[in-house]
This record gives sequence, C-alpha cells and structure tokens, in this order.
Amino acid sequence: MTAALPSVKRYLFNILQFNNRSKVTTALNALIITLILLSVPIDVLESVKDVSPAVKRIIYHIDLAMSIIFALEYALRVITCTEDPRFKRPILGRLKYICTPLMLIDLFAISPFFILGTGMVRMLRVFRILMLMRYTNAIQLMNTVVSEKKSELGICGAFLLMLWVWSAFMIFRVEHAAQPEVFRNMLDAMWWSAQTFTTLGYGDIVPITLFGRLITIITVAMGLVLFAITTAVLTAGIVQEIQKFERKKQKPPEV
Repeated sequence: MTAALPSVKRYLFNILQFNNRSKVTTALNALIITLILLSVPIDVLESVKDVSPAVKRIIYHIDLAMSIIFALEYALRVITCTEDPRFKRPILGRLKYICTPLMLIDLFAISPFFILGTGMVRMLRVFRILMLMRYTNAIQLMNTVVSEKKSELGICGAFLLMLWVWSAFMIFRVEHAAQPEVFRNMLDAMWWSAQTFTTLGYGDIVPITLFGRLITIITVAMGLVLFAITTAVLTAGIVQEIQKFERKKQKPPEV
C-alpha cells in the first residue's frame, strides 16, 4: 500500500501540469477554465439587488462548488509539488511553492469563500480570472523575458523611481508656497508626480507657477522617454523568445 503512494502522487503531479498531453489533464484544464469563466457572470449576478432569493441560493451553491473544486486543486498541487526537484523538501519546498506568484493568485482566488466577511475580502474573487494565466504559455513567455532582461528593467525602474522622487520634491518646494491647500505635503506631491509622469493627468492637482509648469513639462517628457525605453526592452525580449521558439520548431529532429 505504501509503495503505491509515490506512484499515485507522481500521477497526480503529472496530470496537474497544464502542458501535459494526457486526456485527463486536458479534461481537467477544460473544467477549471470553464469554472473560472463561469465565476465572472456569477459575480455580476451577485451584485444585482433585484435578483430573487431562489436565484441567489443557486448562485451560492454554484460558488460553493467552484470554491471546493478550486481548493481541492490547490491542495493537490501543494501535496504533490515535492515531485518537482525545485520543491523536493517536504516543508521548505512546499512553503517555497506556496509563495510562487501563480500559487499566491490561486490562494487569493479561493480564500474569500472560506473567510468570514464581505467587502474587500469578497473582492479577492477577482483573482479567479487571473488563474487563467496558469493555462497559457504567455505567462511563461513573460517570465522568461523578465528574467532575461532583468538588468535592463532594473535600470529603467531605478530611473523611474528617481524621476518620481525628484519631481515630487521639486514640485512641492515650488508649489507649496503658492497653493498650500493643494500641495499640502509630500504625499500630495508624490501623487501629482505619479499621475504626471504616467501622463494620466486627472487635473485634481495642477501647478500654477512658471517653475511648476516647467517641472511638469520635464516630468512628462522624461516619463514618456522612460516608458518608451521600458516598452522597447520588453518588446525586444518577446521578439527574441519568439524567434528562439520558431528556430526550435524548424530544427530537424536528431537521428
């Protein structure tokens, strides 16, 4: 009996891998994807006040069934993750696995139903739609690109941070004296800076002095340049990975 447990565990681990070509994995993936998509109209109906009590009961039981299935899948992934060499240690390996991005998304997605409370707790159900990332190669592509381009992205991130702090500091020093009720503190200045270099510009905080407007022009221009560079880095990485994939497909099989 105990000898059969490792083989069962290995079997469960394999069928939980979305890129497994077995019929069981295909059926399981189809079920999970269907439930994830079904959770969207359920959330919409739940927000409608005029829905009859009978429909609400049906929605509740469907949500309960989906939550149980998601929780069961999550538990099986945690139990079988030690089959992966990266997480082979029984305790530390599982903790490391639980802290991976996709598993955190799964945890946030299933937690609202089992946590007593409403409001922000129930809003965590929006993470269910993010669970679709597990069933596409796109997330793997982006993980590879970010890993390959982490140095370039780190430099862009550092410059964006410097621009954010510099522009907030400068605008606060220039505008606080002119309109202290608008630029009350550095938090207001940092909010203005974030919406300015991202070109959102809500218009709730607007500089009125000449130097403040000059700082705004510089901030917008630098923000556009830095975001363009970041986009170019990611685009180049995606193109490189797609080219690698195409070359692998065209490579003749080894004899």
